[in-house]
Amino acid sequence: MNYLADYVTKIKQTNPELAESLRISGEDFSSKHLDTFSFNEHSSGLLFGHVQSGKTGQMLAAAAAAADKGFKFFVLVTTDNVLLHKQTLERAKSSLGGFMSGFNVLGETEEQQFYTIAHSMPTMLVLKKNQKVLKTWCNNIKNNSKFKDEALFIIDDEADASSLNTKINQQEQSTINHWLEEIRNQATSSLYLHVTATPQSLLLQLADSRWKPKFAFYIAPGKKYLGGDFFYAENSPCLRVTKDNEKDDLIKSDTTPEGFRKALLTYLVTAGNMLLTKEATGCSFLVHPGVKIAEHEKVEEKAKKFLEGVKQDLATGASTLTFDLKDCWNDLNKTKKSMAPFDEIINFLKSGMPNVNIVTLNSKTLDGTTYDNGLNILVGGNTLGRGVTFPKLQTVYYCRSAKTPQADTTWQHARIFGYDRDPELCRIFSPAPLIKLFQELNEANNALFHVLRTKGPESIKVLTPAGTKPTRSNVVLKDDLMIVTGGVNYFPSLPQTGNLEPLDKILGAKDYEGEIPLTEVEQILKLTEVEPADTWTQHSFQKCVEALHKNDRKKTCKLIVRVNRNISKGTRTLLSPDDRDLVGQYPDSMVLTMYRINGQIDKGWEGKPLWVPNIKFAEGTCFYYQMEK
Repeated sequence: MNYLADYVTKIKQTNPELAESLRISGEDFSSKHLDTFSFNEHSSGLLFGHVQSGKTGQMLAAAAAAADKGFKFFVLVTTDNVLLHKQTLERAKSSLGGFMSGFNVLGETEEQQFYTIAHSMPTMLVLKKNQKVLKTWCNNIKNNSKFKDEALFIIDDEADASSLNTKINQQEQSTINHWLEEIRNQATSSLYLHVTATPQSLLLQLADSRWKPKFAFYIAPGKKYLGGDFFYAENSPCLRVTKDNEKDDLIKSDTTPEGFRKALLTYLVTAGNMLLTKEATGCSFLVHPGVKIAEHEKVEEKAKKFLEGVKQDLATGASTLTFDLKDCWNDLNKTKKSMAPFDEIINFLKSGMPNVNIVTLNSKTLDGTTYDNGLNILVGGNTLGRGVTFPKLQTVYYCRSAKTPQADTTWQHARIFGYDRDPELCRIFSPAPLIKLFQELNEANNALFHVLRTKGPESIKVLTPAGTKPTRSNVVLKDDLMIVTGGVNYFPSLPQTGNLEPLDKILGAKDYEGEIPLTEVEQILKLTEVEPADTWTQHSFQKCVEALHKNDRKKTCKLIVRVNRNISKGTRTLLSPDDRDLVGQYPDSMVLTMYRINGQIDKGWEGKPLWVPNIKFAEGTCFYYQMEK
């Protein structure tokens, strides 16, 4: 039986375009990485793609292709998230499973079936990365003689979450890592496929580690995918800036902060338009207030109270609400010219609007909670990340903040990425520092993906800046670990006017292009001052340069100097198009660009000139370091 062809046929019934993509990637994966597998080794690889770009379908295609090559035993592990595990199990059963054909797909409660299934068909276990679950199934596998001599194909979904040894610095082994290794050891040979959109921690593994991917296979998104390049581009139409301190107002005060109010009203207009025009039968709004359950409950309470007030104001025809809704309609109409007339949306909200379901998603959420249809406001923290899909998500309110956000974890919260969104109605409400952070993460992810696609995992050079708490290259990313990625343009959006005279002396008074030693780069960066709230302060660029210098004493830096620049404060991009192209001409070099901005008051400055840096390290160079607390 041709399992890949059968899988593609099932997908084709509902999504012909996706089916063709799965066929191509499955065949490509097979020729590149399955044809060379000896069935006498333990190997590992990386399947990577963008957040919410369809990796689940692709990893199942890889499994089907592996079944065609002779693999009969598969273990697919998900994060310890009930929602994600349920989604994945249902997806595997519907697309791979089948009576008298296809795979035996079993969930973690189907132990009896595991011992009685027909061995002629490939078997896939779908398990959560949970200590009890993995231990139980390790014993089940050990005691089932049918699979004693079978090669094992392990698919680790969200492989950078909990799978790696988080206790390696203590010379111990973390529990999940132990049981995954034990499951792997039950087989005489295995292929371990790490699947993730954020492979940073996997690249930290030592070259001889069994957890280090030996190859990387990229999953390109479909044509209709909306990801970081859409939502966090320099000219993105989706971004709406809120005040930095709104989280305090949202959680601690009795009032509804302006940004949250605007986001909720925008969502109501969006949902009203989509239902009225029959564009969709549902619409979702996502709120990231923080990780604490008490915060989720507070936001749920505040959202309910606000919606009750809106309902009353609609009934009485309150002019203030009408004005605010019209303001939201005007904003959405800028990007969607086919919006239903405002009066029709208002009348629909008054009479035909279905109830809005407010759902908190955290460790207290009951199994079976649904949000696939109708209108849903979803409130949560970490549960909102790591692979869980939210249909027709159109509006996001993000007020989470962290002093030292973990790059891969933060990027996983980009739940608005996906396929079934209306791009003209998408809106993200967020404070400027978080928007800047997501823009940097998008650029960093693109740079990292480029190197992985063109050169592979072994080409990533990991450096640890001196003066920080050192982390060995096989340590899993910690909550206070920062990442600076080569190929990314980093610049402060809130620079200060200090040290103008010494910087003038070093950099001169005219445009210039040349090379300087790294010691001079360190000196320039040391003189650069920014406001404390700027994300630039979270990156130790000076220490990164020191680490680069220590690694190669002969290394130099390209320097580009530009003077007499008129740029607004808080700009989303610093470099001009010509200078960005110029910097891009040096992919294998570090480039420091220094702009002397005139600092006019009408541009948001203090009326004084200042120097603003833009730094880009060589592609493939990554700096991992813990921030000092």
